[in-house]
Amino acid sequence: MHYKEAHTAEHIFVGSLQKIVNNIFVRKVEHKNSSNKVYIKCSELNLDAIREAELMANKIIGEGRKVKEHNFQSIDDARRIFPQMRVYEERISGNVRVIEIDGYDYAACAREHTENTSECGFFIVTHVSREQDEHEIEFVVGEQAKLSAIEMSMKCIRVAKELGASMNTLEATARNLKDDLDKYKRKLNQITEQYVDKAVPQNKDGKLVYANAFYLLDDSALMKKAGELIKKPDTIAVFINVNNNATVLLACNDKLQINCNSILKSVLSKFEGKGGGKPNFAIGSVPKDRVHEAFTSLLKELNLE
Repeated sequence: MHYKEAHTAEHIFVGSLQKIVNNIFVRKVEHKNSSNKVYIKCSELNLDAIREAELMANKIIGEGRKVKEHNFQSIDDARRIFPQMRVYEERISGNVRVIEIDGYDYAACAREHTENTSECGFFIVTHVSREQDEHEIEFVVGEQAKLSAIEMSMKCIRVAKELGASMNTLEATARNLKDDLDKYKRKLNQITEQYVDKAVPQNKDGKLVYANAFYLLDDSALMKKAGELIKKPDTIAVFINVNNNATVLLACNDKLQINCNSILKSVLSKFEGKGGGKPNFAIGSVPKDRVHEAFTSLLKELNLE
């Protein structure tokens, strides 16, 4: 990976984004052997803006603009000449070097850059993720960018073929499938809640015990319902759910002197399983053909047979 090409391309790309979206702040830039990342804080940034900035960046790369260096004794001096420049003031003191993409972008930066934008070759974004208002944008440049573009194109073609869609309808098909999946998940959640609501507890030595085997239900919804049940005093929930995997859950009211985490780990380890969690709520898994043995052993360990 040629870092100066990647870093110059990052300047061009972020400068392009700034022309599309307001209030962009670059928190960090990383260059590694296989990829590059820029971390941008902006609440308004979206994929359409990123795509537009990619197009603009590649246009500037193709124009072969000069990359110029300007040196100043302070940020204030630099701002008087380049008032629109990007600068992370907390990281700069004393002399300031401003990198100019000829008439297009200006940023204070101490890293190495190319002499001409054409040296970047090609720029493409390969991954975007978001956490709150910060976006992590991964990109590659040059020959690696061209190879990545071909690979991503072929992946889209394969996915379209697998889904029975054309390239023109791929996004809509994927969106419809996701909507259907979300609908089925909501329905499965409702069914799970209904099954747990029908569960009848037994009274064991003053404890209210829910000991149930379920099949093909949703693990997340089962955990949620178990959490609601154990809010009742002296309540214990022992559930198994046989699906693609076999899930085992042990939970109790936090006033009970039961270490669910320790007990579940100990029992499941005897049946090629594993698990863990909190003292009053633990979950794990075992091979499907051993889940009923594990369930019986767990009840025995708790003296709830």
